Amino acid sequence: MNSKPAIIPSLLALSLIVGGCGGGGSSQSATGTEAITLTSTTPAAAGDIDKVTWALPNGEPTSLDPAKTGDYSANSVVTNLCESLLRLQPDFSTAPGLAKSVTQKDARTVVITLQDGVTFWDGAAMTAADVVYSLRRNMDPKLASYSAHVFANVSSIDETGPLEVTVQFRTPDVQFIPDLAGVPGAVMEKAFTEKAEAKFGTPTGGLMCTGPFRLGTWQTGQKIELKRYDGYWDSARKAKAATFDFVFITDDSTITSALLAGEVDGVYGAPVGSLATLRRTAAGKLYFGPSTETVSLGPVAAEGPAADARIRQALDLAIDKTTFITSVLKGAGTPLKTFTPPLAWAGSPAKAVYDEGYAALPDSAKADLDAAKKLVAAAAPSRTTLVVAVPAGNQALLQTATITQAAAQQIGLTVTIKQLQAAEFAGLFYDPSLRAGIDFIATTGYLEVPGALYYAPGFVLRGAQFNWTGYDDPAVTQKIIAAVSATDPAESAKQFVAAQAIFGPARLQITLAESYNRLFLGKRITGAPASFSYISTAWAAQVGSAS
Repeated sequence: MNSKPAIIPSLLALSLIVGGCGGGGSSQSATGTEAITLTSTTPAAAGDIDKVTWALPNGEPTSLDPAKTGDYSANSVVTNLCESLLRLQPDFSTAPGLAKSVTQKDARTVVITLQDGVTFWDGAAMTAADVVYSLRRNMDPKLASYSAHVFANVSSIDETGPLEVTVQFRTPDVQFIPDLAGVPGAVMEKAFTEKAEAKFGTPTGGLMCTGPFRLGTWQTGQKIELKRYDGYWDSARKAKAATFDFVFITDDSTITSALLAGEVDGVYGAPVGSLATLRRTAAGKLYFGPSTETVSLGPVAAEGPAADARIRQALDLAIDKTTFITSVLKGAGTPLKTFTPPLAWAGSPAKAVYDEGYAALPDSAKADLDAAKKLVAAAAPSRTTLVVAVPAGNQALLQTATITQAAAQQIGLTVTIKQLQAAEFAGLFYDPSLRAGIDFIATTGYLEVPGALYYAPGFVLRGAQFNWTGYDDPAVTQKIIAAVSATDPAESAKQFVAAQAIFGPARLQITLAESYNRLFLGKRITGAPASFSYISTAWAAQVGSAS
């Protein structure tokens, strides 16, 4: 899951493709008759454009430092400024980025060969020393990088040639290479970053990276302006917009009105309440894409009902996922069997192994109240009252909690909904004391890079960042560690699937649905990826004139 202030805070997670990556699939919409077609791309831009205005529905980023990037808003901006060593493709596969190649030389050694001719916005050449600095920076405990966990098994990162960096591991880590397609692999200029110190990534400190856009003005509370970098190293992917403005609009009605009026050209995460309107307007086009986003109930207590797998299983069985998708997501989603979606391994050579393991998991899409009641009776909890926390103002998650409340009542449980301000809700992910008195959180989540092992270790290993129930199964631990350490894709998949067969039914997250990516493009523009790949991609460079 994507773990960080909102990313971690939002237990960000997964996706299931209907019809396959890169292609289209369809599902029924909220009306039950109007089909939703999934696509990973939009038509390529016809040419350059002077200016694009884009809404950030989750508000203003707190920082543009890649080490402090971990939510929708920050990722949407930072990935267009500070490129990563690998590129995330629309089908959630990876391709060369600032790295010409990333090679697993042996079980404990990864060699990164860099592109030649890359420059930062000030014209200075990108060197191996800059890459070493950028990667090592995530390992500095004083910085407290949101990506620190990615480097947990790294023993050293060294410059081994003018355009070569070698990473050594204490123990093999097969998830490390795909992680380089996200912000953990972002590169910045060493000299500039060291000089900026704590101001790096702020409105006053700025950035110095290699992306297709450079940072223009940052007007706090209003907008962040990006300017095309004319010296960008990859001529085939130069930015088509001369200026790209990100504006902070968090009210769904205001976003919808601005899109319809043409005051805003586009948005990711189009308001679910406005989907019918946006599908029918002549002001632009609404796209639905494959996603790694999920909506879940996350248990946050090591004691009490939420820590009992039988109570979690009962709640899971009490909630009808098809009804949830219709009422909350307006049809723009699909049920999932667990918190790691098939899109995570869609590009793996061991895809068939993962697919078979996923297919074997129990399906709880349809409610089974009788089975749920039996589980509650067997658990005989010391209390039948549960507290579900939601971020104040998030209507979709409030509706999620309300549906949970109604379902729980039918199986003998009572749910109280507790609305928390955004900062307090985000704090739940870092401060155990703030979780006192709370049993579950209603949250959204996502994976920002490919890999079946992106999420699972954080939920199933003892003491891991999201293992708040104290889950501890020796067999799962052994198999997950074996999966992380196995450099053979088939063996890694085999071990993961075996572990998933055990921890999946425990409902360490009660995953209600995958939420499809929702992209709206005004009629002036096109070119943005329609899949959730935008979360780790310099996507804005592809946005240009539609005619």
